[in-house]
Amino acid sequence: MFGTFLNLILLLTAINLSAQVYPAARYCAMGGTGNALQGVEGLTSNVAGIGSMTASRAGIYHQEHFLNTDIRTQGLLLAVPTKLGVFGSHISNYGIKDAYSELKANLSYAKRFGPQLSIGLALNYHQLQLREYGRNQAFSADVGLQFQVKPFWVIGARVANPGYASYDYSAYSVIPVIIGVGTSYQFHPNLLITADSEKVLYRDKVDFRTGLEYKPISWMSFRGGIGLNEFSQFCGFGFVYHKMILDLATVIHHRLGLSPQLLLAYAF
Repeated sequence: MFGTFLNLILLLTAINLSAQVYPAARYCAMGGTGNALQGVEGLTSNVAGIGSMTASRAGIYHQEHFLNTDIRTQGLLLAVPTKLGVFGSHISNYGIKDAYSELKANLSYAKRFGPQLSIGLALNYHQLQLREYGRNQAFSADVGLQFQVKPFWVIGARVANPGYASYDYSAYSVIPVIIGVGTSYQFHPNLLITADSEKVLYRDKVDFRTGLEYKPISWMSFRGGIGLNEFSQFCGFGFVYHKMILDLATVIHHRLGLSPQLLLAYAF
């Protein structure tokens, strides 16, 4: 019981420090950037990122927050391209088993308008559950866009919860309003550089993050990045084998320690 109480205190401290659950492993390893990246991982960042997908993909991921605690995130991803656009869904749960839980489930849609512009929308269901204090729920929406300036250069922007949806007054947690912009630049066929800037409206600071992905061979990637607000370092790597994808990432927080994440995905 006492250990769970300490984990809960750490969980609430972590929410206050980061005001985020990290995106899926590839984006996470690249400094937590994703506003101008494309793929199924866009469901955890800028939903417009799924708009350019041409093959269906499903994935599952797990993250341990600050090793030696019981704080975890688990999630499922699915994106399916159709003639009408790309439909997706993301379900994630963040918290401590049997003590604190933040469930988020969404339905997403993104469409490409011409060869350069993608626009996406996600409709979210939030459920907050705290043992002995009951359950709270809310609904929100996210919007995003990406513009391909050149074949090697993409810019993106997103707004999470523009309608200021919130839990009722009895809930401790908040649903943040986030405004983010970012860019990705393919300097070389083997080297991708990213940069994001995001503002959580109830916080004073603007967070700036940057990352890179280096692919020495077609089936292997090395990734890294840094975040300047609450200084964090990020690293990871990925493997592709036929239709299977394995991504690993670690967040290194100077106060709270390591948060490793693993994602396994399949293209079909």
